[in-house]
Amino acid sequence: MSKKQKLIKNLIFLLLIVSPLFAQAQKKQEELDNAPQQLLKSESQEEIPIPQPKTSFFNFQNFNFDENHIFSLDTTYLFSGLRNNGWGLGLSYERLILPFLSVKSDFSHTTLWPTDYDATITIVGLSLNTFYYPFNKGLNFLYVGFGCRTDFLMYSGDDVSSGHTKDTLIRIYPQIGWKQSVYDYVLIDIFYSYRFSVSSTNLPEFITDITNNGSGIGIKLKFNLQKIWRAIFKR
Repeated sequence: MSKKQKLIKNLIFLLLIVSPLFAQAQKKQEELDNAPQQLLKSESQEEIPIPQPKTSFFNFQNFNFDENHIFSLDTTYLFSGLRNNGWGLGLSYERLILPFLSVKSDFSHTTLWPTDYDATITIVGLSLNTFYYPFNKGLNFLYVGFGCRTDFLMYSGDDVSSGHTKDTLIRIYPQIGWKQSVYDYVLIDIFYSYRFSVSSTNLPEFITDITNNGSGIGIKLKFNLQKIWRAIFKR
């Protein structure tokens, strides 16, 4: 075998050995080059936890009323009627006109049958109030306000004088309270007010205990009718 043939044979043998090693090294280099991209891809596929904002008593979503108006059923008149051997119904509408300021109107109808008198008392009431919310949390939390209420009273029964079957009572009252929205459908209103009579006649004896002036404190339970309506009919 000549030197030329021997050289060719050695080159072929060398290529057979080196080429697999070169291919393996090239493959490893490609894996190293693609490693950062695969790492980024795997990281992007992982769910990155989103930090939840801290909540407090003043921004917890179940207690915030984020609308600028509310139409509600006021059970105060029902409880007042039941306490005085009767029944009642109250509706109220409140609306923000400025970030801190709202106006509210009320309509109520109450029918009472005093235990100690043979008389039926019917009271139709209209009121207008304005409230200031210092926390600026919508129609929620602490408020101070001023209101004016007119009650139209009508009487019937054996203990009612024939010449005195109706009265009109007008009262004004400053008030302070705390209103809380609970689970979107119910509002609790804890209030204190002081009532002054502006215009009233000599009221019958059987009505004086019900329409007396002075300080008053209580808890109003209100049902958010607009939220209930949406939940039932606009799902």
